[in-house]
Amino acid sequence: MTKPDYRTICAELLSKIDYTWGDIPVDVRDLMGRARALLDQPVAVRPTVMEIIELHSWLEDEWRANNDGEDLPTVDFALAVLAKWGH
Repeated sequence: MTKPDYRTICAELLSKIDYTWGDIPVDVRDLMGRARALLDQPVAVRPTVMEIIELHSWLEDEWRANNDGEDLPTVDFALAVLAKWGH
């Protein structure tokens, strides 16, 4: 049996609440609306290895040009990856 992802579980939960609850409180309706809005967002696409390598090459060149030839710190590269593809 495959494990369902969180989007599937959220959609099931929203459907169940809509179907089984009679008078849904306003705060719950608000949460349901926010959950539906999140589910409507596209699923993030994972970067390819080449995209990560290209980002590293570009960022390292920029870093060295602006920091007296120093190597690009790993943390700065990780932050750049998260800024570009992180969710």
